[in-house]
Amino acid sequence: MFKRILFNFLFIFTLCCLTGCEEFYSFEAKKLNKKVQELIEESKTISDTDKKIILLSNALNKLEKIQKRYPKTKVARLHRKEKKINNLNLNIDELKKISSNEKIEREKNANLDEIKKNIELADAEFRNGNTLKSSLKLLNAAELSIDQIGDTRTKSRISNEISKLRISLNDKEKAFENLLMSEKYIDEMYTDLPKKIKNLTKVYKMYHELNKEDKKKEIEKKIYLIINTEISNNDNKAVAFTEVAKINLEIKNSSKVKEDLIKASKLSEKSNTYLDIAKILYEANDIKELNEMLKKAKIAAKSKDQEFWIIRELINISLFEDLINKKEDSYKTLLDAKNNIPNIPDERLVLELVDAFAKINKIEEAEKLIKLIKPKYEQSMAYAFIGKQLAIQGKKKEMKFFSDKALKVAPDSVVGNYEFQGLPGFSAKGRVFAEVAESYALIGNFKIAYELLGSIESDRFYKEGVSGVLIIQAKNDKLGARNLASKMLKLGGKIIDNKLIGKIAYAQAISGDIENSLLTTKKMDIGFDFSQVLINIASQISLQQANPLT
Repeated sequence: MFKRILFNFLFIFTLCCLTGCEEFYSFEAKKLNKKVQELIEESKTISDTDKKIILLSNALNKLEKIQKRYPKTKVARLHRKEKKINNLNLNIDELKKISSNEKIEREKNANLDEIKKNIELADAEFRNGNTLKSSLKLLNAAELSIDQIGDTRTKSRISNEISKLRISLNDKEKAFENLLMSEKYIDEMYTDLPKKIKNLTKVYKMYHELNKEDKKKEIEKKIYLIINTEISNNDNKAVAFTEVAKINLEIKNSSKVKEDLIKASKLSEKSNTYLDIAKILYEANDIKELNEMLKKAKIAAKSKDQEFWIIRELINISLFEDLINKKEDSYKTLLDAKNNIPNIPDERLVLELVDAFAKINKIEEAEKLIKLIKPKYEQSMAYAFIGKQLAIQGKKKEMKFFSDKALKVAPDSVVGNYEFQGLPGFSAKGRVFAEVAESYALIGNFKIAYELLGSIESDRFYKEGVSGVLIIQAKNDKLGARNLASKMLKLGGKIIDNKLIGKIAYAQAISGDIENSLLTTKKMDIGFDFSQVLINIASQISLQQANPLT
């Protein structure tokens, strides 16, 4: 009897304990849940994303605690049913993305503020007559602007340009820092190995100029490693060896030049590669080998199975021969190119031949070829090309004759290839008029140049033409260029885009109007054009005399 009473007592006691525990667990779960709700509600009242993440992370910890300690309570079961933890995790992840973007934006804005600050300091230093400090401040701004560029090839090129200018300004310490950054950008270039080699050779040369022999040797090893292990095509290897030889020639490392040119000549397969080797041999004054490479270049050119490439490569050889005063050889090479014109000629090729004959001053030959061209657009461009070459030679009367013919023949239409197939956005008249306008600018007749540009309806060719003419004018008529640049910025309207603003700023700098040039850069968006114009202005400042009009 006593045992039964004791058993019943223990059963009732245990039942009461369990009931009490459940109530206790439920109480604790509700208390934690209340805190969770308070934290969630508080997060809704603040705008700071990082603080929101902290509050919600605390709420998440408490939700997880409820599930771990009090999983059987009503509160915990409801949370599981509503997927409270999953939803809160998703919310936090989304806020972390927003926070990351906000951080990037803050860093970008801080970067922009530093760029603006350096441009302001450059302006102040220039006004105070400290041209060196002014140039260096602009290079600081250009360096900071690289962060806003996405393409690593462009980053490495811009960084190399900054380094080169810093070296010329004797800012060796910063130049070295820029070169280290250039290396970093080049390492991130996973494609376009020829460009990678080209950029590395520039770094190699600048380490030499800075007397950083250890770094120079390190880059040299990297270059040859890429050539030997990453470039599989023989001709591409030859091009790479040629790039190294070119730089070694510049730094007077003659033994390396000879060694790499021997490798390049053995691996070469294409005409343009042989021609590049010939150009280095000319600079090295090795005339015998130069003539040999030119022969090989011509043989390789004629081995092509397409007239297009035969003619284009022979043109390249001819123009080089003319440049090094091999006038007779140049003329013969170009006649050889002409003889390869097919029975039904490609007008683009004929146009290139016209331009080439004009460049070597064989105007009659150039004019004869125009008879082979039927579409009016190519005819007018052919006359325009001849006119431009005559303008470069200072033959004003002859230039006007051919330029007038170009304007007369130019079709007043938007055409494709060229008179029968539409090519949206291509203005035949605009292209021709822009070319002729530059010819008039080259002989100093800016009035007619701008009149021609004013008749162009195509925004694209107007902008290309006016920026080209303005830069020519800035070199010859500084006051005229300054006044026109100012008017363009005031009256240009929507046609004034980032690239054109950069050209205007550069023209202002060439004309000596540095203060307005710096002011103009403030109208630009940050990017490649902005970085380039800052470097260009810094270079112009370093060349300025005491009197900016001289």
